[in-house]
Order: sequence, then C-alpha cells, then structure tokens
Amino acid sequence: MMHTIKDGNRESASGVPFQKSEHDFTLIIFGASGSLAKLKLFPSIYQLHLEKRTPKDFKVIGYARTPLSQEAFIEEFKDAVRAKFKDNTDEKILDAVAKNVSYVSGQYDVKADYADLKKHLAHTEGVNKNRIRLAYLSTPPSVFDAVIRQLGQINFNTTLGKLRLIIEKPFGHNLKTAKYLETVLKRKFDHDQVFLLDHYLGKEPVFNLLSLRYANPILTSLIHGQYIDNIQVNGLESLGTEGRAGYFDSVGSLRDMVQSHLFQILAFLTMDLPTKITSDSIHRAKRKLIESLSIRDIKRSVVRGQYQGYLKEAGVEPESKTETFTSLRLFINEKNWRNVPIYLRTGKKLTQQLTSVVIEFKPQEVQKNNKKLQPNKLIIQLQPFERIEFHLLTKMGGSEIDFVPLNTGKPIYCSGDCLDEHSRLILEAIKGDKMLFLEFPEIYAAWKVIDKITGYFEKNNPPLEGYEPGSYGPKGAAPLLKKGIQWHNTHAS
Repeated sequence: MMHTIKDGNRESASGVPFQKSEHDFTLIIFGASGSLAKLKLFPSIYQLHLEKRTPKDFKVIGYARTPLSQEAFIEEFKDAVRAKFKDNTDEKILDAVAKNVSYVSGQYDVKADYADLKKHLAHTEGVNKNRIRLAYLSTPPSVFDAVIRQLGQINFNTTLGKLRLIIEKPFGHNLKTAKYLETVLKRKFDHDQVFLLDHYLGKEPVFNLLSLRYANPILTSLIHGQYIDNIQVNGLESLGTEGRAGYFDSVGSLRDMVQSHLFQILAFLTMDLPTKITSDSIHRAKRKLIESLSIRDIKRSVVRGQYQGYLKEAGVEPESKTETFTSLRLFINEKNWRNVPIYLRTGKKLTQQLTSVVIEFKPQEVQKNNKKLQPNKLIIQLQPFERIEFHLLTKMGGSEIDFVPLNTGKPIYCSGDCLDEHSRLILEAIKGDKMLFLEFPEIYAAWKVIDKITGYFEKNNPPLEGYEPGSYGPKGAAPLLKKGIQWHNTHAS
C-alpha cells in the first residue's frame, strides 16, 4: 500500500488521514512472556511505529512472572516481530522501538511487586507525566482478579488521566463469573477506564459489516426476515490450538468463538441500525439483538465435535470432553425474524480458514418451479479474502425462458487507513473510544444463551462426534440445516 506525508501527517494513497496516538503513552503488558503478547502485541507496537502512528514519547513495559534480564526480554520482543514480518522487518525501525521497551518481573498477586513496577515507571518515563497509561491484561483469565485488585491498590494515574485497563476476552466462564469480574472492576475502576477487548471487533472486515449497511440502504432493506430464508455465519480455522491447548481445553469452541466472535458478527449483521452512530447506541443495539437470540430443542439444534488427535496434545486433559467444533441453529425472537433459522459454525483443524456470512433469500416463483435453480444469495466473506458477492439468475439465450446462475463479486479489502486488529484497538483505547470494545450488558446477554447450551450438555453428557483433521468437521453438522441447504465452504481469491 502506498503512503504519503502531508503537512506532517501520514496519509494513505487515497488521502484518508491515518489514525495515530495524539498522546504520549505507556503500555504495560501483563503476561508479556506469553503467546498472545508475542504473536499479536509486540508486532502491533512495531507496526504502529513503522507507520509513524506513535507519539514522540511512548514506552512499552513488559510484566510477567518469568525471570528475564532487560536484554533477554528485548531480544524476545525483536524475535516476535521478526517472526511476524519475516524478511520485511525494518531493523532500524525495530531498534528504535526496542529503545522504548523494558521489562519487570513480578508476581500477579504481590503488592510489593506492583510498587516496584511503579518505581520502574517513574524511572523509565522520567519527568514526562503528561501521558496515558494503559494496562493490557494479556494473561490467563485465572489471574484477572489478582491483577485488577493489585492495580487498584496503587495509584497508577497520571496528570493526563486515570489508568486504563484493556482486558482480553474471555470475560468469565459463564454469566455468574462475568458478573463477578464486573464487580471486581467496579470496586476500584470507573466505567470509562475499562476496555473489554474482543479482537474480532478490531478487524476491518468485521466492522465493515456495519459500514456496508449504513452506506448502502438497499442492503439494510434486504437484510430483513421478510425476504430471508436463512443465514449462516462461518468461523472455520485450519489451525489447531497452536500452543494454547491449556487455555482452550478449559473453554472449548462454544465459549471461545460462538459466545464472542460469532455473536458479534451476527449482531452487526442483523441488529436495528441506530439513527446516530455512537458508542452507546451501537452497544445498545447489539445488546438488544443478542438478548433476542433463542435456541429451540438444544438436543437437535447443537452439534459438537472433537478432532482426532486432540487428546494427545500437550496441555489437554487425557479424557477431555472439550469440543473443538460447534455448529448450532438459533432464532431471533423478533417479529420480523421469528422463523428465520440462523446457523453458526466454527471449528479447529478444518480444511480451510474461512470467516463468512451467507444470506440465502426466500425462493420466488422461478426457483419454486425449477428446483435445480439455486436461490439468490448474498455472501460477505471476511477472511481470508474480503469480498461481497451476489448470487443471482439470468435468462439463457433463445426463445425458451430458462435461467443460469449469474454471480457478481467485488473485493472489499481495506484501501484507506488499514491496521491489524490489535494495533487499531490499542489506538482506540489511547483515544478513549469504546465503540470497538464490548460492554458488560451485551456480554451478559451472550452468556445467557451459552449457559443454557452448556448446562444441557453438562447435565446429559452426550458423546462428542469425532472428525478428521483437514475435513469440514463432524458429519452430524449437515443434518442440522433444513432440507435443501448446504454449508457454505468455498472462498474466492
């Protein structure tokens, strides 16, 4: 992508101003020795500096229990960036970023270690206290409580504002624990200090679902239960647990993907559009939609599976009943959507990586009279290739009235101010804008749906359906769809 500099501000080739931090900041990464920090956060900081989005004075402080020297941690930081960008790494830029990086080793539940962290901040930041401080919880959820409590006991605020907490999902294990997490936060932190992060909302194609509806009234008119036969939301993954088996085995795909990512995509797609786009109005609309989701007859509406070989992975319990695949049928309890089935599907170690939304419209006379003709569809592909595609019909040549498929497609890749999701969300938190983050009411609404499903399976303990790695998952997922419908599997480059 081509970039230009205009009046000292970085712009894309299309002239769109680049978002950047307007404030000096310090980002404290708790769990800095873990996989999330190395895979996502360190490369994101590098990208922000590479694209001149960082301020003159910024600091990145790693905090973890692992004993490491400053030199060793900085080398880990560099290696993580090189692993992500490979031969495209700019070593001069990387060295410049590394000068702003340091490390503190400490326990998550020891107050004295947080006092040492504050001393380290004073030494590292120097006299410049006019900055935003952010604490990014890149830790296992089991230590959220300890970190939040300790951060609340010591004043980490600055002259520019109060400490901001960025907390990576999952937010609890169920509705009860999510409410407990909010209670812990409320004891020491104000609402505007807490940023609940689901990284899918930082993905440009996901948020573009909302933008497409606002910018194209015809889409909003078509995305209506009166015209739609069914909707699919797919979140397929070709990889396995990738070093996160210990975490994943405690949650499974239903909690890890459906409760958060897929529900958020579905909400952007089907919620009532607020008249004005504000953080509060978007969150209210999402909450209302998620609260309306219902599942009828869980036994016949949910299929769970586990890929062969999962039990042999390091960190997985030998007799684990954790699902690595989930497909389910839901309904929206709103007058205009009541009998439109919503199909969600996600799984690991599948044949391809694919995130997509498929809207199948109700058949009209032409399709009803000729069962060989496919119904009209709108396919919005979010990854790996961002694309919007209509499946229509057109008449064949000749005097006979007959039809053949007509597919029209267009890439919808980002062409302006483009960033990876974690870079974008870090900038949003520095700015103090919570539109791309979550709020507890919508999280609670999602857990209420998921708790009904998990409660059923915990009570009845039905066996998981096995599936081969590299397949499309359990065979039992196909009968979940009503007759004549198939799962959408293909993607276009």
